[in-house]
Parts: sequence; C-alpha cells; structure tokens
Amino acid sequence: MKRAFECVTSRFRRVLFVPGNHELWVRGQDERSSVGKFHQVLGLCKSMSVGTEPEHVLDVSGKEVVIVPLFSWYSQPEQDPLDSLYLTKKGEDPTLSMWSDRRFVRDDLDVRDLSAFFLKLNKERVEMAYDNQVISFSHFLPRQELIFSNGPPGAISGGDPYPSFNFSRVAGSAGLDRQVRTLGSRLHVYGHQHRNRNREIEGVTYISHCLGYPQERTSGRILGLEFGPRLVWDGASVADKSAGVAAG
Repeated sequence: MKRAFECVTSRFRRVLFVPGNHELWVRGQDERSSVGKFHQVLGLCKSMSVGTEPEHVLDVSGKEVVIVPLFSWYSQPEQDPLDSLYLTKKGEDPTLSMWSDRRFVRDDLDVRDLSAFFLKLNKERVEMAYDNQVISFSHFLPRQELIFSNGPPGAISGGDPYPSFNFSRVAGSAGLDRQVRTLGSRLHVYGHQHRNRNREIEGVTYISHCLGYPQERTSGRILGLEFGPRLVWDGASVADKSAGVAAG
C-alpha cells in the first residue's frame, strides 16, 4: 500500500482515499484484527499526506467544493435485510465460499457489524453543515440499481463469469445512500464492483470508473478506460468536463 500511495502522490497534487475490503484482509501469522488494521491504514495515510477527511478544494473559477470520503462496508441479508442490497439469484452459493473476505477478514471482539461500524464513523462528517457543493465517495455501492447494467433486471455487463456467486450479498449498503443524501451530495463516486457506471438516480449522479484486473480488461468486461482516470467535475457540472476531480 505504501508503494501505491508513493506512486499516486507523485503524480497528483492531492490524493484522497477510503479503505475497501482488501485493506482489511489479515493473513497468516498476522495477529491484528481487521479493524485494527483499518486504523493502521488510516495512520499510514496521515503519515503520507493522503486525505481521509472532508476537504475543501477550489474549482477552476475559484469556487469551493467539499469532497467527503465515506467509510463503508456491505450489509448482508441475514444480518441487516433492510439495508442489504441483496437480490435472489438462481443457482447461487449462499455460503459465498469463493469470497476471500470469508477467510481474510478477522473479527474484532468489539465490532460485530462492520457496516454499522463504518456508518457510525461517518456520522460527524455527514451531519456537518456544508455551504458549498458536495462530492462524496466510498469503496462500496450505495444502491442496488448500480449493481446491474442498463439492460433487463439482473443483467450483468460483460456476461456472468461466476454463476454461483451472488455479488449483491456483498455489494454495499442502503445506509450509505442515506448518508450520501443527508450530505446533499450531487455526485457520488464509488468502486468495488469492477464494472463502470455513470447513472443519475433521484438527483444524484453515481460514477464508478474501475480499472479491474488485467483479465477483466482483456475480456471486455471493463470498458471506457482508453483515456485513463475519468474526469467527473470541473465546477460547471458533475461529469465529462475538461478539468477537475478524477476518479480511477
């Protein structure tokens, strides 16, 4: 992770970051809990001047916009059916046996619900009054509609390489979207799903611009990467302009 931060901070004037599920993986003889590792990741960010707190930046005309990182996790249907983004899938493996979080996310005795834990961490920044335009971002998905392509319900862009794996079980949380809307964010950038989206839903534009794995790019499941990081804001609108905030 340190090498990745060195790479991006050497190329961009300012970098903001939120940890995802891979950052909470604990392997082998490592005795940390996943939550303990999360706090160490935040410490690394601070030591390398990588932002994890809300930050005011200026647009090309000198006006301020506030960029708000939101910590997140996924709500699973058995644990929180109201906030889960779960949809049934024929032939699915409900045990998620192929999902690496099952092996590498180590419980913390004081934290049994990671989604609730991370949403609580956001509480102060979400309830803060912002006088300027707000752009938020998270690792996980805030809405069920974003899982799928614009085709028929349940359609997955680029085909479904893992028919028994139901991604909606681990996609994100509706509680995250409530926080996005409490913030008054017009634009929310997210990752995790390895599929790219640009969709407006009920007044909020949601953008995912994921690089994916090399095999996903070569197989055509990740599209729209020809020009590298995607510009999503320049102060005039929230997408497809000539200067501003990039997501990648």
